[in-house]
Amino acid sequence: MRTPKILAGIVGGIAALVVATVLAVWVLVNPNAYKSRLVAVVQESTGRELSLAGDVKLALFPRVALELGPATLGNPPGFGDEPFLAFRHAAVRVKLWPLLHEQLELAGVVIDGLNLRLRKNEEGVGNWENVAGAAETAPPLKGHSGGDVGQSLRHLAGIRVTDGTVSYQNVAITKLQLEFGALADNGVVPVSTAFDVDLGPSDAHPGGDGKDAHASVNGKFAVSADSAGRRLRVAAVSLSGLASRPGGNQPTHWEMSAPAIEVNLDEHSADAPAFALRYLGAQVTGDLKAQRHADDWGVNGSVALAPLLVREVLPRLGIAVPRIQDPRALSELTANLDFAYDARGAHFNKIQAHLDDSQIHGSVAVSSGDRKSVTFDLAVDQIDADRYLTPKGGAGGADGQRQANETKSRTDSAAKTDGSATMPDLDGALSVATLHIAHLNMTSVKLGIDAKDDVIHLFPAQALIDGGRYSGDILYDRHGDIPRLSLDEHLAEVDMHRLIGDAAGRSRLSGRGTVSLKADAQGNDGAALLKSLNGHFEANLENGAIEGVDLSHEFGIVQALLTRRPASGGEDTRRTKFDTFRMSADIANGVATTKDLAIGSQALRVTGEGSTNLSSKAVNFELLASISTPTAAIDNIPLRITGTYTDPTVRPDLDKLVKGELKQRLQDVVHDQLQGLFGKP
Repeated sequence: MRTPKILAGIVGGIAALVVATVLAVWVLVNPNAYKSRLVAVVQESTGRELSLAGDVKLALFPRVALELGPATLGNPPGFGDEPFLAFRHAAVRVKLWPLLHEQLELAGVVIDGLNLRLRKNEEGVGNWENVAGAAETAPPLKGHSGGDVGQSLRHLAGIRVTDGTVSYQNVAITKLQLEFGALADNGVVPVSTAFDVDLGPSDAHPGGDGKDAHASVNGKFAVSADSAGRRLRVAAVSLSGLASRPGGNQPTHWEMSAPAIEVNLDEHSADAPAFALRYLGAQVTGDLKAQRHADDWGVNGSVALAPLLVREVLPRLGIAVPRIQDPRALSELTANLDFAYDARGAHFNKIQAHLDDSQIHGSVAVSSGDRKSVTFDLAVDQIDADRYLTPKGGAGGADGQRQANETKSRTDSAAKTDGSATMPDLDGALSVATLHIAHLNMTSVKLGIDAKDDVIHLFPAQALIDGGRYSGDILYDRHGDIPRLSLDEHLAEVDMHRLIGDAAGRSRLSGRGTVSLKADAQGNDGAALLKSLNGHFEANLENGAIEGVDLSHEFGIVQALLTRRPASGGEDTRRTKFDTFRMSADIANGVATTKDLAIGSQALRVTGEGSTNLSSKAVNFELLASISTPTAAIDNIPLRITGTYTDPTVRPDLDKLVKGELKQRLQDVVHDQLQGLFGKP
């Protein structure tokens, strides 16, 4: 059996050859001979100065490699003294046989402690620019035998970066691990990476708590290039990690995948025909394309949101699900849209969204810059707004009051913060085909919104309300310490019972007609606005009724008082019907004063004047009523209305009755009774 001896001889021969080769490299190769060449090549390729601290060392185990200690690559002029790039240690693995012939062929590169600082100067030029351009025009590096080092890169076994850092403005990539595998026969290079991303403090943004937004990334993909190396294909992209939001509780898993991304270096573009993203229970699919124009990148594409349960996602965003009248609302949301983003802002077109029973479509554009502006054109087919209102009693008890106080505190605090609390400029139109709110059915709702420099202008404001028409012009000015409100509103052929009634259908006034209000006010809340209201109000109604007051019944009381007979006005129905109702009021500091109240029907005519305190709801009216009944007809009966307009009290004006102002007018009607009273036969 000679086989074992043969194998032992082969192994021994190989071992002797390896030992001889290592000894030859150790004796014959001087690694520092390449130091000046490396510095020169980098200078020619990038136009930057490479600084290598210490000697270039030759490592023999476990692989033959040239090792570089700390090194830095300088910045171009105008970017300060800090280096553009630095690393703690780098090892360049080389092929042994070419090295013995003084040829440098790379087998692999390991860089530890990479620190890449990306900056822009005041002109918007980046310190990374022109590096690639310089490399393209630099002469190729030759070995002593004339071999092209560039050709050796094709046989590079891999590049690995450990413990790297990349920073740009407020964004920092840390714990960077990056590995390029060996180039396969089909020209595909596998790549894997892992790193953390910090997006900087959030206190510069509304609602920010000063904490950093943080994410971790783990990714794998494969890269291939065309023969010229100008077109890259990134295939089988798979990214995942954890993301922490400012103010969030626990990091949340996210993942992104794409079958392929095409990169064109000549056109400075990247195209992902399909991608999928999952985060916080949301699943988004779409396509996008990025392209550089001059000094700016633009991104456009389309996205589609799979059915999303809003009530489940809100808590994950740190938002409490609001307590609303319909607990089934805020359920499923789906959406799809086209988008485009560049330095000027973002555009969202062909929006199609479905929330609960409402379909929304239109477009939105958000501009960038020191002051944000939003333009939009949105249309909703139908919406029952009552479903989303807070139930009666608010959020419930002490907890509800506490939440309301906390919300107000945050709002007030944000309003006092300069810059971040500034409302963006708005310019757009909103239309709703069918709107149900506060027991009102509105159709053809149109609202124009123009908000700029803290002035909100709602015009035109139009709607059809239960057969009537509404038009308005509303201006809200937040300049100064006290906001100002201006109203110019008109209602035509409106049903007052439907307009001002409550959810149970109760209303103090009914009838169809016209109502107009033109007024101004100032204040930080509704109560302050009512107290400062100044303007003019007019109402002209037909075929209605005043609820809570039965003037015929009150006339019976007056008649009984004068005739000393039982009242003949019948049961108190607390309702006064009318054929016409007309009045106007001048409003000063929240008090509406009326001098031309006129109510008319076949049996009733009322004129009068008085005032209404809009803040306290107190009313004080003096009326003269002329009533015709089957038993009598009396003109100008004095009545007084007091109390509140939600609970009025109507009584005869006894002072005027005692003064005998009705004596002559009642003489013919109660002649016999008066004769008896004065003792005449």
